[in-house]
Amino acid sequence: MYINIRSQYLFLLLLYLSFIYCERSPLKVEKDSAVYQLLSHYHHYPELNELLNSWAGNYTKIAQLFSIGQSNDGKELLVMRLTSPLNTNNEDEHDEFQLLKPKFKWIANMHGDETIGREMMIALIYYLLLNSKSDSRINRLLSTTDIYIMPSMNPDGFEKSIEGSCETKTFETRGNLFSIDLNRDFPSQYQPLKLMNNGTTGDLFYGRQRETIAVMKWILKENFVLSANLHGGALVASYPYDETIHHTDGTYGQSPDDSLFHFLARTYATKHLTMTKGQGCASEFPEGITNGAKWYDVSGAMQDFNYLHSNAFEITIELSCCKYPSSNNSNLEKEWDNNKEALLAYMEQSHLGIKGFILDAQTRTGISGALIQVEGILHPIRSVRSGAYWRLLLSGLHNITVTASGYLPQTKYNVNVTNEISSALRVDFNLQPGTQDISLSKQDISLKNKIYDTLSNYARKLMSNSRDELLNLLIEPSDKFQYHNYESMVKKLKEINNKYPNITSLYTIGKSVEKRDLWVIIISDQPLIHEAGEPEVRYVANIHGDESVGRECLILFIEYLCLNYGKHDYITKLIDNVRIHIMPTINPDGFEYEYKQTQHTVGDGRLNANKIDLNRNFPQIELEQSLKKDESIPKKEYNNNENYLNKFTKKQNQFQPEVQAVIHWSLIYPFVLSGNLHGGALVANYPFDNRIKDSIIQESKSPDDSTFKMLAKSYSYAHTKMFEGNACVIFRDGITNGAAWYVIEGGMQDWSYVFTSDMEITIEIGCEKYPEEKNLQSYWNDNKGALLAFITQVVHGIRGFVFDLKTKIPLSGVVIHVHGIQHNVTTYRDGDFFRLLSSGKYDITVERIGYESETKTNIFVTNQSSTYVEFKLKRIDFYDDQQYLLAIKTFYNQSKTFIRRPIVFYILAGIGALAISVICVIVVFYVRRRSCSSCRLFTNSRRYEILAQDDTNSSLIHQTNGDKIVRDADVIPNEWEDDADEYTLFTSKANISTAI
Repeated sequence: MYINIRSQYLFLLLLYLSFIYCERSPLKVEKDSAVYQLLSHYHHYPELNELLNSWAGNYTKIAQLFSIGQSNDGKELLVMRLTSPLNTNNEDEHDEFQLLKPKFKWIANMHGDETIGREMMIALIYYLLLNSKSDSRINRLLSTTDIYIMPSMNPDGFEKSIEGSCETKTFETRGNLFSIDLNRDFPSQYQPLKLMNNGTTGDLFYGRQRETIAVMKWILKENFVLSANLHGGALVASYPYDETIHHTDGTYGQSPDDSLFHFLARTYATKHLTMTKGQGCASEFPEGITNGAKWYDVSGAMQDFNYLHSNAFEITIELSCCKYPSSNNSNLEKEWDNNKEALLAYMEQSHLGIKGFILDAQTRTGISGALIQVEGILHPIRSVRSGAYWRLLLSGLHNITVTASGYLPQTKYNVNVTNEISSALRVDFNLQPGTQDISLSKQDISLKNKIYDTLSNYARKLMSNSRDELLNLLIEPSDKFQYHNYESMVKKLKEINNKYPNITSLYTIGKSVEKRDLWVIIISDQPLIHEAGEPEVRYVANIHGDESVGRECLILFIEYLCLNYGKHDYITKLIDNVRIHIMPTINPDGFEYEYKQTQHTVGDGRLNANKIDLNRNFPQIELEQSLKKDESIPKKEYNNNENYLNKFTKKQNQFQPEVQAVIHWSLIYPFVLSGNLHGGALVANYPFDNRIKDSIIQESKSPDDSTFKMLAKSYSYAHTKMFEGNACVIFRDGITNGAAWYVIEGGMQDWSYVFTSDMEITIEIGCEKYPEEKNLQSYWNDNKGALLAFITQVVHGIRGFVFDLKTKIPLSGVVIHVHGIQHNVTTYRDGDFFRLLSSGKYDITVERIGYESETKTNIFVTNQSSTYVEFKLKRIDFYDDQQYLLAIKTFYNQSKTFIRRPIVFYILAGIGALAISVICVIVVFYVRRRSCSSCRLFTNSRRYEILAQDDTNSSLIHQTNGDKIVRDADVIPNEWEDDADEYTLFTSKANISTAI
């Protein structure tokens, strides 16, 4: 008996080991040998189609094959969806786990001759299928992630490509059937949409390739969270943006999620076996990653489209130096070894950050289209149909705000994202129905008024003889007074930014002719964001390279502000309540030329590297006489809502790159007040610089002449000498109208005044343009108080918000018109506006298309705090028309009276019913006769219903034995609120090859 028991135990042990061997050994072969065998050669379209259909048929519980459209040559753009369980219709809307499963996509072979990604995707599909049960990591990945894999976006280009070709020989292989580069065919954030033949602007899809349109609709339909686009020809992970406004290579295209994209790119690069090691062609990319635009500028790229037009975060991954290497010598197997871990690790990043539901707090139903905004990151994402959302985030504390139309906003503070678990942090929001009146309370207005009064008092003190009492309390920069060439200036700005990271932000607006960055530093308590209700001001200098004092004064002024923040009440209140942008040089090339000269007479240093005077290169303003005979106004009536961004920044040959950069900068930031520092005189110069053609009047007054004089005097009177007006040129009070001094066409201050909401003056801060270094300290002492007093003028005039009366939503682009002044400003995106005005009584009208205008009268403006004014506009609605409502009510009463007469009503109703019956009988008889006729002509035909929604789906029908067959198709559910027919896609588990 004892032996029998031991024999039984031994038998059970052998049986268990045999079971384990049977379970694991074949799978080990599947993981390695089977995938390697698959990669023995490239898979052309017929074989790929057959292979994917076979896998979809064998793994029906986790795999679904479908097409999102066709190439120009009629090849299906095939996608394999992999997830467990495969819920094709999302039928269980109460399964939170399934609803919160993030969607991930791979797209490869966008360029036909870049082939490694295509084969890696085929291998990845096979690998995931084979190991879906046996490998816990793969099982978890498929269970928690909805994965979509498109092996080829450009099957036509691939079929034309030649194996073994490492470089693109012609666009016939790189491009699609028509040799179009698909990665230049997506909408660009800096290019207008294409024009149709009739001259009107087409929609987002107009004029694009079939492959591009199919992918765009797919991206817009689905709610992908993370994505990657696989290319070849280099070994690097590239992240957005792929382009900048000026389309110059080497310019960093920073997105709001730059740090996150950097992390995602590093995730792939570090898990790749060679990408970060500098082997092959990767040596030029530190860490194996690069910003797309920094590498080279690509307009119309797919990764930028994903980020700008959907919830998806996408990077572009270049997998090999050789675009189409030979499949001999196990090259594809080696590439699989290089990429396998990176592919898996990157997909797992779908679970970074936070996820959850946006729900109606009362009904507990999901809210689609809600905006999820992370403080400090200017890139909101939207919730989907079920109210679900996903927001990829790096570790840290985040403030998350959710807004939705018809609901009160909700903010959750200090959300601790650790990314230590395999799933994103669950953060749900329950929104209360209603609208929030975000108008400022009387207490808030009163507090802000007191702050502005204090700032105004400080500025007035600087404009008086007691200025030194205030200035002596401020800490002075300790650096030696010297000229900074470009390198030392940049170094200084970066040192300040690193030393004061909480109140500064450093950015570049473009490049000069000689590719020097045009640096700007922001100083504010919230430097990264525009705070609603907080004005923005700017200083620029050195537009003429040889006028150097302003440049050095601004470098000192930057440090001066930072040193005194938190140390003195004036500077602290100024930085806490005004967002200050400072650009020390517009013309770094001209200054570098002047810096190297021994004699500083008037010469080439004034101009840029193309020998152009930048202060004559801005769009010229033609003037005409206004209703007030002593005033000039722009000859053309400029519409405040017109898109001048495209108009002025696309004319590459008309404007210098420095001017283009400043124009773009001026149009995208809501500057209220600007000072442009020059040299060669001692005066504050205000618009207009130009004059009415053939005018005999020397002065060229603008509609805001009194306000401009106030602004100019604020600088002149706070300067130690300017107000005296007796320096190198005589000016009363140290101020002058520009044209009264001399006429300038194409000047910056006139352009800023006419085309933006910015009031700009030109300040000549010294008679000597390039003084000796030993004199720089005296120039600083003369100007530091004036630099403070001038930007403090932004607290004068009127300020406020404009809201929708019903929804309380802030309205942007609203025109603010001051009666009697033919110059308007507009509200910014938060509905806030600032209108600088001199003291007086004003009537204000605000207007916006689609709304009734509103006028407020007798608004008093003092020389203290600006006056707060709030407008609530009523939307123009046909159904609110009282006459219409009266007509409806009259018709209702008459109908009710008629129905109460039963005899007449029944007679007429009977006649109507009889007429309808006769018509129905005639229609049915006609249809049956037509049907019988068709049956006699086509006796072998079967009845069918075409499901195709557009021409791209016509391939879903094919001929067999004279009969038309329709492939079975299931509609993929649309998670957007509007289920547009043209976005409907088709899926099938049937053999797709039968339809091709």
